[in-house]
Amino acid sequence: MGKPKALLQWRGLPFIEHVCAALRAAGVEDRVAVLGRASAEILAAWTPSGETTVINPEPEKGQLSSLRAGLESANNNSEAFMVCLADQPTISPGTYKEIISFWRAHPDSIVIPRCERNAASGESQVKGPEQDLASHKSQGTSHKPEAAGVKKLQASADSPLATRHSPLSYKRGHPIIIPRKCLRLCFEGPLDKGLHWVTHHPSALLADLDVKDREIIRDFDTPEDYQRLIGK
Repeated sequence: MGKPKALLQWRGLPFIEHVCAALRAAGVEDRVAVLGRASAEILAAWTPSGETTVINPEPEKGQLSSLRAGLESANNNSEAFMVCLADQPTISPGTYKEIISFWRAHPDSIVIPRCERNAASGESQVKGPEQDLASHKSQGTSHKPEAAGVKKLQASADSPLATRHSPLSYKRGHPIIIPRKCLRLCFEGPLDKGLHWVTHHPSALLADLDVKDREIIRDFDTPEDYQRLIGK
């Protein structure tokens, strides 16, 4: 990209500010921004507005190393932790509120938002959380993956969790919410396995939340992705 993705500009603000501003608007009070090797450059260009900033000195160890740094700096009274990506500046505050509200109704579950897959675009799997991420205290709801050994939150036909579609017609995204009861898993998992190890652990209860906001599956990995966003 030529610069840290957190500093890419959209609508006059860096990506990281869009993410944090949306979380402020959603009422997330305890916000921790985890930075990597570009921390000095990011902090020279971005001024936190109540966010705690933490440096992961070894981001090459993967997403769990950054997540652990954020969790260690979060409020000890947090009931759950929302993991947000620095390259998802287009998620609306309303979507964060929706995910948080859903977790409140299912406080023991890992909450993962998902939206209908766009068959025409050939969308496949959503990517995992990056090494630079913003970790936030939250309250929410949940439902989870179709994998061997994973406990799924069941929904009756008239439940908000019920869906008329096959799970294969949906794509999971971010942010996800991890309840405190699953906190230990974030520190026990192999670093090379990332959050996938946590969300697919046999002890985890997962809950998928169907949302209309397709920005939960949109991130920016290439200059072409970014150019499409800014309209060039």
